[in-house]
Amino acid sequence: MNLNQFAAETRLRIFEELKAGKTPSIGEYSEATLKEAHSKGRPQLGSTHYEQNSIFVEYIYPDSQTSSTVLSVKIPSPERIVFMPVPGWVIESIWEGEINGSYQFESEAAALMQEFAGQLTPEKNLALFAPKAPTKRG
Repeated sequence: MNLNQFAAETRLRIFEELKAGKTPSIGEYSEATLKEAHSKGRPQLGSTHYEQNSIFVEYIYPDSQTSSTVLSVKIPSPERIVFMPVPGWVIESIWEGEINGSYQFESEAAALMQEFAGQLTPEKNLALFAPKAPTKRG
């Protein structure tokens, strides 16, 4: 099972438990937030984000009278999660909207692969989990 399948199945399992008024069968969460959330009714699926060893899933409990409550559940990952950045040799053809590879000398291609593999070490990859700066246009 890949990461997306694991996250989706676990997220939906917890969602079904919460809709039934139960507590999540996996993960860490705030008991106080869960109690407040259950008092507001049925949950909605929120966002999912990742850290190297955890998946964070949010469930939103809307309330038109007060503010919504967001329950965050921290799910342990069965193995280290790695962010796969877009390699430098990938180019976007703006006119066609396609993403393609590029031509490189063999020696340069080997160096690019080595650099890319180096980004998968725990220390270097951790930096890639930081929030991304907005893309500027113009």
